[in-house]
Amino acid sequence: MNRPDKQIIPSFLLERELLARGYRRIAGIDEAGRGALAGPLAVGMVAYNSGFFSGVFPEALCEIKDSKQLLPKKRSDLRHVVEAYSEEALVSMISHTLIDRLNPNRATEYAIRELVERSAAPPDVILLDGNYSFDVGVPCVSVIRGDQRSISIASASIISKVARDALMEDYGDEFPAYGFRKNKGYGTRTHREALVQFGPSPIHRWSYEPLKSSEMRGDEDR
Repeated sequence: MNRPDKQIIPSFLLERELLARGYRRIAGIDEAGRGALAGPLAVGMVAYNSGFFSGVFPEALCEIKDSKQLLPKKRSDLRHVVEAYSEEALVSMISHTLIDRLNPNRATEYAIRELVERSAAPPDVILLDGNYSFDVGVPCVSVIRGDQRSISIASASIISKVARDALMEDYGDEFPAYGFRKNKGYGTRTHREALVQFGPSPIHRWSYEPLKSSEMRGDEDR
């Protein structure tokens, strides 16, 4: 069964508006891990067939929403939905070392450029969650709370978070002291306590507090 997109949020309304302006290949982009103290930044890009933007699309896409509003099992299930119905779904992982070198905004810009270059059919416009201005060789339309408004952006939020969470769980096995399997690298109380007790792991971000002001490691080792 198909359902008109006006009955749900997020929808393809923003994509349809861009289609009416002459854009044909429209991709949504969102990220996961920006505020984490450890691990990579994951940036996802999803493009759907423009035929879905007319107002009617597969029922399975009606469950797509901001990944933060979904339980892990549901996110994992919806990742498969995104991959099944999208024309392209890509994730770029930007390492903690590159984040430290560039800063989070420039790291996101770097990831978007990389995604556009990897794309089999690069977008001619990007819907981007947040309020950013990036130079990536493709026009970007920033949308505040875009992951709650656009199915393309929400889909990107799902695939980026699922991919990053899986990687952080692997890091949790490698560095068990920090609780990465549970906190995914974010600065929870127990994570910060582990930093004080054990010092940083090899995947912690030195450009983020509390390590930015820390004397745990000399400048010559950074």
